Amino acid sequence: MVFTERSFLVALGMLAAVDTASAADAGGVYKLSPGDIVEIGISSLPERTQRAVIQMDGTIALPEVGMITVGGLTPAELQAHMATILPTKILHQRLPDGREQMIVVKPGDVTAIVAEYRPIYVTGDVLTPGQQAYRPLMTVRQAVAVSGGLSLLRSRASQAGPDPVDLQRDYQSLWGEYTRDYFHGARIRAELQDQAGFDTKPPQGSPLSAAFSSAIAKAEAESLKISLDNFQQEQSYVEQGANDAAAQVDVLTKREQVENDGVKADEDDLARVTKLFQAGNLTNARLSDVRRSALLSSNGALQTSVELMRARRQQEDFLRQRERNDNTRKIGLLTELKDTEVRLADTTARLQAASQKLQPAGAAAQPLPVGGETIQTQITIVRKVGEEWRKQPVEEDTEVLPGDTIEVRFSSGLEGVAIQ
Repeated sequence: MVFTERSFLVALGMLAAVDTASAADAGGVYKLSPGDIVEIGISSLPERTQRAVIQMDGTIALPEVGMITVGGLTPAELQAHMATILPTKILHQRLPDGREQMIVVKPGDVTAIVAEYRPIYVTGDVLTPGQQAYRPLMTVRQAVAVSGGLSLLRSRASQAGPDPVDLQRDYQSLWGEYTRDYFHGARIRAELQDQAGFDTKPPQGSPLSAAFSSAIAKAEAESLKISLDNFQQEQSYVEQGANDAAAQVDVLTKREQVENDGVKADEDDLARVTKLFQAGNLTNARLSDVRRSALLSSNGALQTSVELMRARRQQEDFLRQRERNDNTRKIGLLTELKDTEVRLADTTARLQAASQKLQPAGAAAQPLPVGGETIQTQITIVRKVGEEWRKQPVEEDTEVLPGDTIEVRFSSGLEGVAIQ
């Protein structure tokens, strides 16, 4: 029996159906579409792991490979497809010494996964409608939860002015941004001064929880420690190189002095032998030996001088590298600190504006239900099936697919009016 590449991919896709159940519906496993992000890796070359966005024509672009069509494949078919293509390509790897070598890729070394699915969209009577990241096995209930939950205030068309819950959310979010940049700036200042720590107390007036502020401060403290350790190791390496070069300079200087003394002695010996030869007291062979010895000692002294010059140049390069590392680091930190200060100033202005909006809006008050009102939730999924878009009423535990739009609407009826 003859198997085509397509039949081989489909067979593997059937075997991996369980792995792709997170993006499946009753019609079968999920198929890749434009907007999905795939991750292609080679186990023998972990540094070559790359992510690529599927374009509108269903292709991805990989360096040294080119354009590859993956749209319409299942995740299992993607794995098999890449395991078939990459071994046929010639990849190059740069070695530490600067040379390049060709890499032979085996099918078993190739991994291809869906790193990020297309986002979903939640609209209607939720607290924060908009785009949300898709997660495997995500249900409508979970999508509404990450959108802030149902919002009765948003559903009331008669409500005047901005939603106080939205204002409170924006205020808390701004404080989160301010706290993040506040600790980031403190970390940069500590690093500029080569200090191992900074004040981890939350900024004054913060309404955020202590655990939130502590987590941000801890992350910045860990970042400071790693950055200082990394810089110290780099400088220690350069300093060790400078010390080794200095030791080599000392050795070569002493050797140069010894060889210069030897050259002087050989030259004196050559002058003496030349006079004896001219007087007829020595043979030509003896004169040739002395000349050869003088030439060898002179060449050795010259080579030592060249090595000494190189060692001194290397020592100067290491010292300059140490200064350059320190200057480059400080310039980068100062630039980052400037950007952080600009963000802090902008966030402060927005915090002041949000605070003024909250005061008359009464955002601290909880929304009150209307007496006798019954609220019902209607949820609809808008999904593209083939070439057409379809609307389908669903329950809260229905699984969603990448690219779905979830519409949430409240319907209400006044029981009091019905009773009357």
